Order: sequence, then C-alpha cells, then structure tokens
Amino acid sequence: MATLETALMIPVLCFITFLFISGIALGVQTLSLSDATRTAARELARGTSEELVREGFHRSEPAAQLQIIWDADTVSVLTLKPGEFGVSFLGFTPIEISQRHIAPREWINAQ
Repeated sequence: MATLETALMIPVLCFITFLFISGIALGVQTLSLSDATRTAARELARGTSEELVREGFHRSEPAAQLQIIWDADTVSVLTLKPGEFGVSFLGFTPIEISQRHIAPREWINAQ
C-alpha cells in the first residue's frame, strides 16, 4: 500500500516542484528587468545619451522592449519582456513582464 501511495504522489510532488522553481525563475526575471529599467532611467536623468542607454539596456536585457518618454522635468522608462515560466520549451510564454521607472531629470538637454 505504501508503494502505491508513493507512486501516486511522485507526479504531484514533481508538478509542485516545477511550479515552485518556475515561480522563482519568473521572480528573478522580474528583478533583472526592474534593475535594467531603473538603471536606464537613472542614466538618462543624468544626461547620458539615449543611444548609449539603449545599447547598455539591450546588452543586459536583449529580449526586452524599451520605451523612453521625456517630460519637462522627468524621464519615464517603460519596458516589456516575455516571461519564461518553465514552459518556454513548448514555445508558449503566457506571461509578459513590464516595468516602469520615472526619474527626475538632473541634466536638462534640448530634446
């Protein structure tokens, strides 16, 4: 009887482990995108050129999209990236990760 119960529970435990590890991986991806977005906003606010910021951002997050919005005294950086939730090997990524950071401009350039 114990062998049968073990045989029935192994797939359930494997599925729970898969979900747990995939959730952690998704959290790490979100933190990575958040860090790259915050860095881009901070660099733009300090006066770094958009081209250099885009290059640095895409080096750290090659699959992400980057949108920059300039206001009179702030710069907003919006990013979007497909999340990989452990089923990406099937070609199905149902989750999109997005981040937005706003930084006050420290260096006013004519845009």
